[in-house]
Amino acid sequence: MAFPILHLIESIASEFPASDRNLTLYFPDLDTPAPEGSLNRVFGPPVGVTEMEWPLYPRLGELLAEANALDQWAPGDLRMEHVFTIDLRGIRLLGAPEGARAMLLFLSNATLHRATHRGNMDSAVLFLDEDEAARGLYPGPLPDRSLRRWSRRFALRRIDVPGDVFDPHEDEDSPLARLHDAIWQAPARLGGVPIWVREPEMEPARATHPSRPLVRQPVGLPAPDTFVMQFERRFADVNLGRHGVMYVSGRDAYAQSYDS
Repeated sequence: MAFPILHLIESIASEFPASDRNLTLYFPDLDTPAPEGSLNRVFGPPVGVTEMEWPLYPRLGELLAEANALDQWAPGDLRMEHVFTIDLRGIRLLGAPEGARAMLLFLSNATLHRATHRGNMDSAVLFLDEDEAARGLYPGPLPDRSLRRWSRRFALRRIDVPGDVFDPHEDEDSPLARLHDAIWQAPARLGGVPIWVREPEMEPARATHPSRPLVRQPVGLPAPDTFVMQFERRFADVNLGRHGVMYVSGRDAYAQSYDS
């Protein structure tokens, strides 16, 4: 059974004529089994990357010490955590480069990270082409801390909505306003524009020596720094602060919360 909120979004969207539903959104549905051959996965092994292509976080030891989690680190293993893979087969998504088969998000550490501003160095987004994705799941051991995460498969639910659903609405009871609020409540969404984001923050001045994610061997397709999706902790168990949301672009991801 799909999330009740997805049923609500579909129900409200159906109140509009088909000719008005000119914007396609995609919602991860963790209650519906992933289709055969789907790459959709939260945590667990990434698809399509080799050991040499796995993004690294040079200051991981320092970060895990701050999180009191050095017992979860093998010295010398600087790999970031694979948070999710999204299968882009048959999907046209603004911000995703042409020919991309999969989108992957990596974070320095899901429990404690510094991905709290645009242009941060604690996140890495990769878009893999068909040949890269065809390599299959990473066959080697995962970082120890990733073994403690709940890995789940999921389906993507397509819902067509009016393109002006993201415009300001004076009447809070109008169908567009109700649809906007329902979309906001979804645990994750691809497409459209970000909801609730405040004035985008740039990297703090105090971060004079940022730890940039490293890739020993480049992989993936170049992508613009354009909004792709947003998600909450209900989708992926990442520390997002109090009632936080993580916004993902073609370059990186950052979180905002009521605490920040």
